[in-house]
Amino acid sequence: MKRSPLAARLAAWLLAALIPTAAVAQEPYPAKPIRFLVPFPPGGAADTFARVVSQKLNESWKQPVIVENRPGAGGIIATEAAARSPADGYTFLFVTVGHAVNPSIYAKLPYNTEADFAPVAWVASVPNLLVVNPSVPAKSVAELIALAKAKPGYLTYASSGTATTSHLAAALFTSMARVEMLHVPYKGAAPAVSDLIAGQVQVMLDPVVSSGPHVKSGKLRALAVTTAKRSPLVPDLPTLAEAGVPGYEFSAWFVMLAPAKTPSDIVEKVNKEVARILTAPDVKERYAALGAEAGSGSPTEVGAFLKSETQRWAKVVKDANIRVE
Repeated sequence: MKRSPLAARLAAWLLAALIPTAAVAQEPYPAKPIRFLVPFPPGGAADTFARVVSQKLNESWKQPVIVENRPGAGGIIATEAAARSPADGYTFLFVTVGHAVNPSIYAKLPYNTEADFAPVAWVASVPNLLVVNPSVPAKSVAELIALAKAKPGYLTYASSGTATTSHLAAALFTSMARVEMLHVPYKGAAPAVSDLIAGQVQVMLDPVVSSGPHVKSGKLRALAVTTAKRSPLVPDLPTLAEAGVPGYEFSAWFVMLAPAKTPSDIVEKVNKEVARILTAPDVKERYAALGAEAGSGSPTEVGAFLKSETQRWAKVVKDANIRVE
C-alpha cells in the first residue's frame, strides 16, 4: 500500500527525533565533570575521604571530579543543594552520622533524608579520639571524669557542628560518664581542632583523621579511642570502655549519596568503582595511616544501614537532650 505524503513526512520526522535520543542514551558515563558536595570545610575527615575518592575517580574515568565544600547548618546547606541537584549521576553528597540525626533534632528539614536520596557507597569508618589540650590537668579518662564532676560546666568541648560526629560522640560520652561539659559547636573539624590546640576549648572527641597528627606532634593529648577494640594506629591507647565508661562504642562513618532517581545503573557503576578504589594498595596504605577502615556493601545494604542508624540516634538524641543551638 502506498503511503500518503503526510504519513511519509510524519515517519521521517519521528525518525529524526529518535536519532539524537538514541545517541544521548548511548553516551558513555561519565561524559562531563562530576562534583562531590561536602557539608564541612576543607581539612576535616569527610573532606579527606572525599578527596581520596575524587582523585582516584578522576584517574580512572578521565573526568574532573570536583570537591565542593559547603559547610554550615549541621550539614543542611550541602544536603539541600544535593537534593535539589539533577538526578543525572553528576552530583554526589558525602554524609556522616549527622545525616541520620538531623531528622530527630530539626522539626522541619528542606529535604527528606530517605526519600530524596539514593544510597551509593560506604566510603570509610573511623574511630574518634578523646583528646584534650595539654593544659588540661587530666592524663587519663578517669582523671578527666573526676575533673568534670568536681567542676560541672567548667570544661568546654568542641565539635564540628551541632549533631555532627564529634558532637554525638561527646554527648554520648557525657551522658554515659554522667558529667556536665559545655558544648561549643564550630563549622567543621578544622576550626574546632585549631581552637582546641589554641586552648580556647579543652576537650574534643574527634575522628583520628583530623586530630591524630596533632597528637603525634604533642599539640594535643589523647586519652582514649571510641571503638569497641583498640585502634592499630594507637595500640597503646585504651578504649573508652576500658578506661572507665563501660559499654561505650562509637565510630564515625562516611557514606556517599546521590539525588533520588539517579539512574540505578549509574549508582551501581559508582558503587563498584568506589569498592575497587578502596582495595587499591595506595588507598589501603593511606587508610591505615588515618586509622580508617574501608567501607563495603551494595547500595541496598548502605540504605539499610542508614535506616538503622537513623533509628539508633533518635533514641540517643532524646536521652541526651540534643538540641539545635
